[in-house]
Amino acid sequence: CRTKCLTRKTNFQWTIENFWNICDFMDILTSSEIEGEFYKINMFINRENDKLYFFINSTVSDSKKHISIYRYKVYIQGIEGAILYKDWKRFYFNADPLYEVCLETLFLNKTIYLPNNTLSIHFIFEILESVYHINVYENILDIEKFTPLNNFASDKSNSIVTFVVEGHRFRVNKSLACAASPVFNEMLKNCNEDVEGQVKGEIEISDVTYDIFEIIIFYINGGNVFQLKFDVNNDTVNQTNILIHLLAASHTYRVNNLKVICEKRLIAYVTKDNVLSYLDIAIMYNAVYLENYTKKFIKIHIDDMKRTTQLIDYIKINPVILADIHELELSVEYAFYIKYNDN
Repeated sequence: CRTKCLTRKTNFQWTIENFWNICDFMDILTSSEIEGEFYKINMFINRENDKLYFFINSTVSDSKKHISIYRYKVYIQGIEGAILYKDWKRFYFNADPLYEVCLETLFLNKTIYLPNNTLSIHFIFEILESVYHINVYENILDIEKFTPLNNFASDKSNSIVTFVVEGHRFRVNKSLACAASPVFNEMLKNCNEDVEGQVKGEIEISDVTYDIFEIIIFYINGGNVFQLKFDVNNDTVNQTNILIHLLAASHTYRVNNLKVICEKRLIAYVTKDNVLSYLDIAIMYNAVYLENYTKKFIKIHIDDMKRTTQLIDYIKINPVILADIHELELSVEYAFYIKYNDN
C-alpha cells in the first residue's frame, strides 16, 4: 500500500493602492474572493504593536470543512523583486496570522517595498485535494489437492520409485510422484518402455541439487500438509536463494502447486532495489503470480524509480515491459483523515 496526497496550487496577488492613505483611516481591509476557494484575506492593522497582519477568512460558516490548505508561502513584490519572503509554512488554524510585517519596516523602505504607494503581496497556497491509498495485491488461487494416480504402466508389485541425486537416494510412492508432476509421470513411463514393461529400480536426477530435490520429495510425501520452513540461522539472502532454486526446480518438473508456494513466499521479499531481478526470475520460470506482482510493484513506485539508471536500462532492453506496466490497474481507496487537531 502506498498513500499519496493529491494537491494543487493557488496563486493570489493582492495589490493595495494608496496604501498609506488607507492605513490612516482603516484598521481592517478584506480582499476580493479568491477564485475557486471559500475564503478571503483580511489585512489587520495593529497600531499598538505597529504591525500589519494578514489572516485567512472563511466565506462559509463551517471553515474547517472548506479550508483545506496544506501549506503556504507569502512575499511582498517590490521594485527589486520578492522581499520579506516567508518560505513554505504549514497551515493549522485560520485564527493564526498567515503573515505579519512591521509597519515601520515598510515605511523606512517605502520607495523600494511600496513603489507608487502600492503594496503588492503574493500568497501561494498548496491545497490538499484528497488523500488516497494505492494497493498492490495478488489474488493467488487456493492450491488444489493432488491425489495418487495409477495411469502409468508399472509393475504392480513395486509401488515405490527411487530417485538418485548427487549420490543421495529418495524413495517416493510412484502414484504420488506422478500426481504431483507430469514430468515424473513421463519419466516412469519411459522407464517402463525401456525395460520392457518393468519399472527400473532407480532414476538418476542430474539437473537439480540434493537439498532442493529433498524439499520437492518432502512436498510430494507431505501433500497438502506440507509447510516450507527455514532454519532460524538462515538469513534473508539464503532463504531467497533457496526459494529461487526451488521455484526453478518446480518449474522444470512442473510441480505446479509447489511453484505457487514459492511465488507466494518470494513476493514477501520484493523491494524497490530488487524488483527488476525478481521480474526477470518470474519471466524466466513463467511464474505468473510473481510476474504480475512485480509489475504492479513497479507501477506503484514508478515516481521513485522512473529516473533510476536500473529501470531506464531495463526498459531499453525490454521495452514491452513498460507497456505492460502502464496497462495494469491498481486498486485505489480514498483515505479517511482528520485535517485539524483542536487540542
